[in-house]
Amino acid sequence: MNDPQSWKFTCKTCGGHEITITHVWNILSGTDSASWQEWGPLEADHNWHYDYKEKVEKKEDQEDEVERGDFSDFAEDDSDSEPEEYEALEQESDPESDEFYVNCANCDREIEFGWSQLDQRGLIFPVELSDFDPLEIWPDPKYVDVWSQKGWLRTGHLQPETTAPKILS
Repeated sequence: MNDPQSWKFTCKTCGGHEITITHVWNILSGTDSASWQEWGPLEADHNWHYDYKEKVEKKEDQEDEVERGDFSDFAEDDSDSEPEEYEALEQESDPESDEFYVNCANCDREIEFGWSQLDQRGLIFPVELSDFDPLEIWPDPKYVDVWSQKGWLRTGHLQPETTAPKILS
């Protein structure tokens, strides 16, 4: 697993060799909410970094239109205007609702993947790489049912349900 070339990816659809990781999240600000996404390449050591970030804009005529940009678009604001105290709203983000996607960088085909740690933490391991071991990886939440059908889930993959203690009489 230490050899950086041990997992060379070849897309079964287009033959591409690069993988893109996309992170999508929502921010709540008062009664408004905004969706954001950032994306970048998966590195040979299963780490990734984001090269781009954008606010996902919904338009009336085009429901899934996205305003694209790179991090330089989010540079420091040098304007003198500050929001009035009554205008400032606390922004909230719920990390449990974050979504991650792994895709072929060439044809955008979605690739099933898992995490090196529980709760969408750690390194990302796409199932199509040669160093993927389902017994060592935690499935991304959207793939739990698929992994169960494939027999890849171990008991540690399943979160125990909490039950109220029984009262004995």
